[in-house]
Amino acid sequence: MTISMNRRISRTALLVVVITVLVAPGAARAQAESRCDERFPDQEWELVIDEGGVTVHSAALDSGAAARFADDALEVAALLRSDLGSIPDMAVCVYGAHTTLDGSELQDMGLLPEGQRLHAAVFADEALLFVDAQQPRLVGDAISLGLANVALWHLASAAGENGYPEPLASAIGQWYAGRLNGKSATHRATMRVATFYNDPRGDADASDWLVATQQPISVWNPEYQESPIGDLVADAVAARGTGIIRNPDPAEWAAADIAWRAALRRELLQGAEESRDWVGGALIAGGSIVAAILLALWGRRRSRRRQVPIGDIAHVEGFFDR
Repeated sequence: MTISMNRRISRTALLVVVITVLVAPGAARAQAESRCDERFPDQEWELVIDEGGVTVHSAALDSGAAARFADDALEVAALLRSDLGSIPDMAVCVYGAHTTLDGSELQDMGLLPEGQRLHAAVFADEALLFVDAQQPRLVGDAISLGLANVALWHLASAAGENGYPEPLASAIGQWYAGRLNGKSATHRATMRVATFYNDPRGDADASDWLVATQQPISVWNPEYQESPIGDLVADAVAARGTGIIRNPDPAEWAAADIAWRAALRRELLQGAEESRDWVGGALIAGGSIVAAILLALWGRRRSRRRQVPIGDIAHVEGFFDR
């Protein structure tokens, strides 16, 4: 009886081993699958972080760089959660040069030019973002834009809307990118000049920031992504709070636009507009510059008569030689 029992135990143990050998690899593969595999299953993805409602996977990427980009994702997610109250669980997939991502589906949809490598794509309804890390300095901005796009899409969905208003969503994404990369002050300086030249009299109508809606899938090249327009959002939130983002209203954003332009104009002119003294000052300054140029040209031509060419050193033509 003991021998028979031992045989049964041995058979059972052997059966368990066989099942484990056959089933375990499949179970491991299922467990290893990531959100990134939903779109690109042929690429091998490695988990970087899974915390704070953000999962980051990398492919063909140095572990140190992947960790740095994961920190960017966590920082942006924290800002979004603080401003919007809640955000969906989001997945970020960052990949390096040696990847096997197949963008044919996006090409068939007309979102990705044929033959072009996929640089950045956000699937807003799936809360899924892909970013190419071949240009490391652009990855943080791309993550900011993508995660903001996702958060705003789901904010609109919770309110029963099919997408957040555009181009406001893009401007808000630029605001988060500016906060992440510390360029907010530079952006404001740029907008002071840009708004003055676009609207020199300061009486232009406000732009329509809620004229369209987000698309569920967006594809873009990170090198063409940066814009200082996020400064508008910074001013609007500073004056009215983040409620202006959570509940976007056309009239409220039009008022914010006008107030923002007026503030930039005041900062640029620094009160000179009221007195008009700046006109005379500008004329004097312009005359001084012209006089200096003429003197430089006259002196340069005189000195040329005394110069002797030295060897084969080429003459580099400048603005004032033409």
